[in-house]
Amino acid sequence: MRVAMGLTCNKAIYFYSMSGNTKALVEKCDTTDYDLYNMALIKPEDLSFGEYETLFIGTSTVGRGVPHTYFREIYGKLISLENRNIGLFGSGNSIYDVYCGALDVLEELLSSKNNVILKFKFESYPTKNVLHQFQEILRGDK
Repeated sequence: MRVAMGLTCNKAIYFYSMSGNTKALVEKCDTTDYDLYNMALIKPEDLSFGEYETLFIGTSTVGRGVPHTYFREIYGKLISLENRNIGLFGSGNSIYDVYCGALDVLEELLSSKNNVILKFKFESYPTKNVLHQFQEILRGDK
């Protein structure tokens, strides 16, 4: 997986994966045009969203439909984002009352000062169809 070493393009994918499903979605797609940030490997105090115009933020959902506690630790950084195009994506399990609720929480947090362009929710580990759909999104085909 290619990881960003600096601002090399105008788009970035940030993801936090607990079980590996969200990470697998990113790793199995062509992300050549994006800088990648695995948030699980970045201390919250060291995380920066840079000056990217377009951000994709991925996370799984825990508990009763919320993002991982890591997102609580970067709350200040999230609410400081302004005038960005933001795509949200993540895995969930439809047996729970709130399917992929973490994305809804992030959308509510980010949408007042940013353009949330999409929410892409998928069940558990990404299937071939899910990979195809996400790849189309990354290419701008959808």
